[in-house]
Amino acid sequence: MASFLLLLELGVTYFVCRAIYRLYFHPLAKVPGPKLAALTTWYCAYYDIIEGGQYVWKIKELHDQYGPVVRTMPDVVHVNDPAFIDKLYTQSPQQVRERPWTVLNMFTTHLSMLPTRDHYLHRRRRALISKFFSQANVRKLVPVVNDTLEDLHRRFEGWAKEGKPVVMRVPWQAATKDVIAAYAFGGGVKCLQMEDCNQPFFQLLNQERASKVPVHFYWVMQAMIKIPPSIMNKLNPAIPHFERFLGDLGKIIESIRNDKETPERSTIFHDILRSDVAESEKATPRMVDEAMVLAIAGSDTTALTMVAICYEILTQPKIFKRLRAELDSVMPDATQPPDPVKLDNSPYLNALIEEALRFYPSASHRQDRVAPNEDLVYEYTDGRTLTLPKGSIIGMTAPLVNRHPSLCDDPDTFDPDRYIQDPKLMHRHLTFNKGARQCLGMNLAYQELQTFTAGVWRKYAPYDPSKKVQGGPTMELYETTKEDVAMWSDFVTPSPKPGSPGVRVIVRLE
Repeated sequence: MASFLLLLELGVTYFVCRAIYRLYFHPLAKVPGPKLAALTTWYCAYYDIIEGGQYVWKIKELHDQYGPVVRTMPDVVHVNDPAFIDKLYTQSPQQVRERPWTVLNMFTTHLSMLPTRDHYLHRRRRALISKFFSQANVRKLVPVVNDTLEDLHRRFEGWAKEGKPVVMRVPWQAATKDVIAAYAFGGGVKCLQMEDCNQPFFQLLNQERASKVPVHFYWVMQAMIKIPPSIMNKLNPAIPHFERFLGDLGKIIESIRNDKETPERSTIFHDILRSDVAESEKATPRMVDEAMVLAIAGSDTTALTMVAICYEILTQPKIFKRLRAELDSVMPDATQPPDPVKLDNSPYLNALIEEALRFYPSASHRQDRVAPNEDLVYEYTDGRTLTLPKGSIIGMTAPLVNRHPSLCDDPDTFDPDRYIQDPKLMHRHLTFNKGARQCLGMNLAYQELQTFTAGVWRKYAPYDPSKKVQGGPTMELYETTKEDVAMWSDFVTPSPKPGSPGVRVIVRLE
């Protein structure tokens, strides 16, 4: 009994001392914010887990109350000010920025580039892949993207004949995954050619993301990995699809490794596996992790932006009219694939894409960084300064920064014209992140967004119920509201309101 009481006293003493330290002596003690957030990570966990991905909106409330810099966890600071972007996400190779433990704990791809914490290891891993995503190399993918556009047209025509509503996330997920698979591995079974567009795979990803438990309790994900497949298959029937995906990735990597012939079109993994980097960096487990990140990150994010673009076109006739007028001039023959050079020089098309990226960011999680070698100083508009000590975890969030009033006028309105009137606003948003860890596939994403938007909306028009004859193929929203496209929760990527079936359309050929 005496031993138990002693342990109890020691435990209480420890927690009291830790609380006092965090509130009054911690390096972040002077940063504004609620005391409870400074005391414990459970404050964040409550909104992430119990409330279901709502901490991003709680952070917004805290900024409204405490200002642009807020302490959101004992060791974490959140900044909501576009002026701080370049300081936190610096481009300078001399200024080290590392990725902390937060957020990306939920991914098990710890050998890939994405969650790599060390600045220099990340830079080496990124260098292996980055050349493939340069503007010049992405241009070589034009035939692949155009072929995928043709597959999209065939699927839309098929759905039109069926007369059933189409969940728009389905074709865009399939299309973007087909493109990245062709580039990374040289081909494989196309999602758009599968009857269900490989939806069991994407549905499992959505299920796994729809929880922040692994973010706060990393051991949960590690434990789940060790559960026998036979048991996991019973718990979730979609698991076999994901297991098959991972198994296929391993086989593809080994096949590429053993392939003695140079492929007709170079692929990412053919190049990596033939490079002279350390063998540990080319080991199959690491390559599988890298391949999984490319396949997932390179598909769902761009798909979400395409869904948003379609929604805005179908709800704002003026947007379609402006876009179609421009497309008619750069694509006089709707049956021919678009010319990427002409699309680059289509101001309204690119303004529409840019506004969709800003207004509907496809990465909603906190982009946390650590500056291990330097203090970062935040400058308030009234001249005050706040020093954030080196080693602090500091983050910003695209859904908040992208709608900050200092970024653009009337930020809560979807308005592509803002970029026509002021081209300097282009690329100021945080959707692709910034700095040394900026989204690797940004150029590919723009190529897909341009081609798919132009190709589909040069052929289709919004359905007009006042006309007896439409004059061509159309799309019409089906039982869809703003809640089906707007971000409700943050599960690394944005999720709509619970129960939402997503943006749905009826496709008609005449």
